[in-house]
Parts: sequence; C-alpha cells; structure tokens
Amino acid sequence: MPFHLRSEASWLLRRIRPLLAWHIASFICIAGSSLLALSTPLILKWLIDHVLPARQTKYLLLAVVLIFLTSQGRTLLAGIGNYLTLRASQKLAIDLRMRVLRHLDMLSADYHESTPVGTAAYPLNQPIDEIAYFGSDLLPSILRTLLATTLTLAAMFLLSVRMTVALLPLIPVFILTRNHFRRELGSGTDRMQCDRVAWSSFLQEHLAAVVSIQLLRQEHRQERKAFLLLARCNRSQERVFRISVWFAFFTSMAVVMGMSAVIGFGGWSVLQGTLTIGGLVAFFSYVTQLFEPLSSVAELYVRAQKTFGSIRQVQSSLAKHPSIMDEPHALPILPGRSFSINVLDLRFAYPGQEPGLVVPRLQIGEAEQIAIAGANGAGKSTFVKLLARLYDPTSGQIKLGGEDVRHIRLKSLRKHLCYLPQYPALFNGTLADNLRFARPATSAIEMEDALECVGLDNWIRTLPLGLDHWIAPGGAHLSGGQRQRLSIARALLMDPRILILDEAASCLDAGSEQSLLLRLRSWLPGATVIVVSHRLSTVSCMERVLVFENGRIVEDAEPSELRANKNAYFYLFP
Repeated sequence: MPFHLRSEASWLLRRIRPLLAWHIASFICIAGSSLLALSTPLILKWLIDHVLPARQTKYLLLAVVLIFLTSQGRTLLAGIGNYLTLRASQKLAIDLRMRVLRHLDMLSADYHESTPVGTAAYPLNQPIDEIAYFGSDLLPSILRTLLATTLTLAAMFLLSVRMTVALLPLIPVFILTRNHFRRELGSGTDRMQCDRVAWSSFLQEHLAAVVSIQLLRQEHRQERKAFLLLARCNRSQERVFRISVWFAFFTSMAVVMGMSAVIGFGGWSVLQGTLTIGGLVAFFSYVTQLFEPLSSVAELYVRAQKTFGSIRQVQSSLAKHPSIMDEPHALPILPGRSFSINVLDLRFAYPGQEPGLVVPRLQIGEAEQIAIAGANGAGKSTFVKLLARLYDPTSGQIKLGGEDVRHIRLKSLRKHLCYLPQYPALFNGTLADNLRFARPATSAIEMEDALECVGLDNWIRTLPLGLDHWIAPGGAHLSGGQRQRLSIARALLMDPRILILDEAASCLDAGSEQSLLLRLRSWLPGATVIVVSHRLSTVSCMERVLVFENGRIVEDAEPSELRANKNAYFYLFP
C-alpha cells in the first residue's frame, strides 16, 4: 500500500477506534452469518448424496427446514450487522462534522474572507458521508471477507484438495488487476473531488446572489457556467465509472474462470467416481461464496479510492491553521484594567502586497469618542480590524492597557471589545434569538431597553408577536437600517468596553445616525467608541477625528480644529 494510502487508512482507523464496541458486535453477527452460509452447501450435499437416493421423506422435510432456518438466520444476522454498521456510521459522521465545524470556527478572518463559502462547506457534506459510511463498513467488510474466505477455503479443502489447489492461482490474478488500476482510480477520484468542490462553491455563490443576477440580467450567463461545471463533474465521474467497469470486468474474469474450472474438472471427477454429485454441488456453491467476497473486494477497493479522496478533502480542511490564535502564555483581561489603546510602529500588508497601512504612533484614551474618516481604500476598515484583532500586524504592536493584544486571550478580548461591520450577521430565528445570540441570559426588559436605545421600540410594538417575531436568514425581510439597528442593539447587550462601528449605521439617514450615536454615549458612558464613517454629520459629533490617507493618519484633532486647518479633512468634507 502506498505511503499516502497508509496514512489515510491510519487516520480513518483512529476515527473508527472509539466505535470499536459497535464493530465487535457487528463482527459477531458477521461470523454467525458466515457460519450459517457454510452449512447450506453441506445440507445440499447430504440431501443429494444420502436423503434423495434413499428416498427418506422424513429427512427431506428436515433438510428443507434446516435450509429455511439457516437462510433466514443468515438474513437476520446480516440485518442486525447492517443496523450496527449504520449506527456506527451515524456516530462517525456526527463526530467528523463537529470536528471540522469546530476547526472552521477556529480559523481566522483571512481564511473566511478569502475562501468561498461553498469551498469551506463542501467537506462537511458528501466527503464526510462517504467517509462515515465506508469507514464504519470498512472493518466489518474486511472481517467479513477474511472470515468468509478462510472458512470457505477450509470447507473446499475438506471436499476436494485437488480442485481447491487448482483454483488458488486465480487469487494473484485479482491482486495484479487491482495494482494495475490503482493509480488511475486514485487520480480519477481526486479530479472528481476537485470538480465537485468547484460546483459546490459556484452553487453557494449563485444562490446567495440570485436577486442581483436577475437585476443584472445575467441568468443565462450563470446557467451556462453552471452547465459547464456540471458537465466537468459528469466527465470526471464517468472516467472513474469507466475505470471501475474495467476493473470489475477483469476481476470477474477470475470468477468465471473459477466456475468454469469447477464445472469441467468437477464434472470429470464425478464421472471418474472420485467426487459425488452432492460434493460437486457443494463445491460449486463454495466457489460462488469464495468469489463473492473477492468480487466485493474489487468494489471495496473502488470505494476505498473514493473514500481516500474524501479523506484528503477533510484532512485538507483540518490542516489549515488559524493565523490569529492565543499565544502560549496569553492571559485574560483582569478586572480594573485600563482599556486605553496604544499603537507602536504598526505596519500591515495583505498577502502578496506591500505594506498598505503604516501607523508609527497613536494613543486612544479610555472612554474616548473617536471618528475615523478618509476616502475609500485609505485603510480605515483595515485599521479597525487590526484593533479588533481580526488580523495581526505585519510588524509593530497594538497594546490594550499597556499589554500587547497578542498576549491577551482572544475570548477575553472579544468579551470586552465588540466590532460591528457594515453588513451585520443576522440569523434565521426570532428577534429575541438574535438579540440573545451573544448573551443568552439577557432578559426581555434588557432587550426592550436596548431596542429603545437604537430606535426600534416603536417598530417592535407594531409586530403581533413582538420579540418573538420571526426574521428570515440574514434578516432578508428587514430594511437595511433595521438590520443595522438590531445588530447595534445586540452589541449594546454585550456591554463592551470598546465598541467599533465600521460603517455599521451607514443605512440610516444622517440625522438618525447622529441621534443614535448620542444615545450610545448615555448607554455606554465609560466605553471607548470608534466610528468609521464617510458622513460629516457623524464625524463632527465625535470628540476626535483620525483622517486616513493612503494607509497613513494625516490628521488627528477635534472636528472644529480640522475644519479650520483646511487640509485633508476640509477637502474630504467640502
């Protein structure tokens, strides 16, 4: 077995190990089913060689009953074994999905902002189903094959050593055939997985933007692209299928050759008197049973190649490391700690780019009200994302209360610092569910107070169900302003010490945004509020303004002072 396959098989076996009890129970059922399968040919031999020639009617009835019981017993045990396998596969699927989901939750903003949702989500769907089903069935299948093959060969040797020895050379034929097709199956299944990822990514993006596609009148273009991606998926799937068909064809040749040899050589042995007719029938039945697991090995190998491709998909997801994580000696924020912000020699560059943000020195005092202004692309959003530690600086430091934020535990930092983007994340559920998302213990009174602060109280009163009003995924049935107000109310319920609004109230009119910011001051009197905005009315009501230009802070003063200087701020808001 190639090294990478050994690695994937070892990974799979580690996932299966906790389910060992289920597999042992399944194996017991398999062993019982295999033993019952051996008894049927022997009963037939006894019937043909002894009962029928002697015309023993009472034993004929016994033989019929025994065949019925062994067949039904085999079916029952196989059914129980399959049920146990199903339960094991379900448990394995849940474990793998939760493992991948937890890992995706750990990955940083750079991954989620640069990776299509369909690509990130794909390993959670079909690959895990394939791994779980095959993984749970792998051990029973191997045991079933080994046990059935061993017992069947032993029974065949007892019936006719010469005929059994004559069939043994056919086993290397199967092994050589398997090795011949292994590489093509591996590359074909990898190509098929890549094509499915591309289709999943396109579908996720397309469905999320159907309305925009309609408005731009590009339905046919998207449908043509979908057709090409699906056609590519079909071609790769057809290639794997063709290889599988040829694989099955050549392996089945061993079965046909074995059966032909048994009929020819066994018939000759009967004519020579060295084998009874019952012995020939029993031996032929055993040959069928012998090549049945061998044929299933061919199918098992094809499925293994597909599963190993799925394992590589999941391993690829689990191999990604978060760029933002707790350092080994990171500590939580202790009570009474200062929340002043100090920036020292900060430089930041996105991958493959020159540093686009340079802040040599900046200090933001605790409870300050800061506005950040500048043209599009000036570095405003990048800067506040660094403050929220969605990214880490390429060089330099951001200190909170004198401590580098990289030395503060992320959960503790995000408990006290809340960052709100322009497009908030709302979830399929009630208004109360969304408000309680960050703090589940929030009371109805607290929610009503927060909604009043953001100006949604009158709207809530018009809803028949009030806080139990159900909103669509992403708040699709709400206006842009309602979505932003709701997300700000949720942030207020977190009671943050630092609140960053990155165009988070841009859907409100100028007067409503200014009024909202004034109410935030009374709700969070001791908190630092940092607002990124393009509006003069918003910026002018803050205590201090940082003006960004080409990734640098070119002005830093009160709004009235900046207005009088007639520099960057003056031309930004003429």
